[in-house]
Amino acid sequence: MHRGQFLGTGGPRRAWMPAIAAGICLLVSSSLALATEGGAQGREITSRSWENYFGVAILPSNRVIVVGDKGIAMTSDDQGRTWTSHQLKKGKKFFDLYSVAFATDGTAGWAVGDGGAIFHSTDKGSTWTVQNTATSAALLKVAAIDAQKACAVGEHGAVLCTSDGGSNWNLQTIKDLIYFDIAFSDANNGWAVGEFKTAIHTADGGKTWTVQSGGERSATADPYFAIAFGNATDGLVLGLNGASIATSNGGQSWQAGNLPDWHESIFTATPLPSQGPNDFFAGGENGAIARIDNGKVSRVSSGTANSITSLAFSSHVGIAVGLGGTILRTEDGGASWQVLDGGHITEAREQ
Repeated sequence: MHRGQFLGTGGPRRAWMPAIAAGICLLVSSSLALATEGGAQGREITSRSWENYFGVAILPSNRVIVVGDKGIAMTSDDQGRTWTSHQLKKGKKFFDLYSVAFATDGTAGWAVGDGGAIFHSTDKGSTWTVQNTATSAALLKVAAIDAQKACAVGEHGAVLCTSDGGSNWNLQTIKDLIYFDIAFSDANNGWAVGEFKTAIHTADGGKTWTVQSGGERSATADPYFAIAFGNATDGLVLGLNGASIATSNGGQSWQAGNLPDWHESIFTATPLPSQGPNDFFAGGENGAIARIDNGKVSRVSSGTANSITSLAFSSHVGIAVGLGGTILRTEDGGASWQVLDGGHITEAREQ
């Protein structure tokens, strides 16, 4: 998918860029400052400012997994102090990876990205294998329901779901729109959100979907970029310039609004574990990051001006990732964030 692309469909419309959307252009450094060569495991690097990270997951073991451009898949077992980086390849190409998600057991997971790329891991992200799909559309987000079931969404209305661990993916095309995020409140009920304030819903674990809002191109309907559920009933959708909708009845109805004093676009949201059902963290444009508790926004300094593309929390630590090699860590529930310089990252062989 071409970033910053404009398509003509009854007049120009913005094809919102994957994961960070809102027309932000990626600035990739032309010079790569490599550190000294490592041993058989590869070379060690202490700066990653030329890389862009789009997805993060924290497993029950506290392993952190980050994915990004050019097939990057990194793992850390010490909360981001040191990393092992792999480059995942589909065929002969390294596709940008936009999202990673694992089942609750933390063993089985998926990473998705450009060119319809889907990679599967059964060993907590240590190794990955390519899974075949019937699409070449960019896949922007994946949600793992359990070790066998998952759904991914992306551009051109692509919605793919599997019920057999990814051996087979069922492709549905629901409108020719871009879906930026997907979340499940339980094993059956899930939502995907995207362009033109569109939200689609499944009540059968991804077998069928219905349009719940939006679904039509409109010059006045901005995109939704992020969706998260704190439990089976309480959910939050966020989008361009702080636009939001919320539900307290399991998505039967949604109340529209705008977050107070928030003017940046929001690209990611996640519930805070062990907190109330309406307690979320969100991140987005220009390093914006905040806690959203029952609609009340508490801004927090992130220490970076780079856009935040993904957030994840465990009961011990929170990790945020973004453009320009951004990796942030919090150990106090998001009250303060430390900017990591990439730690010591060992580049392993490509997979």
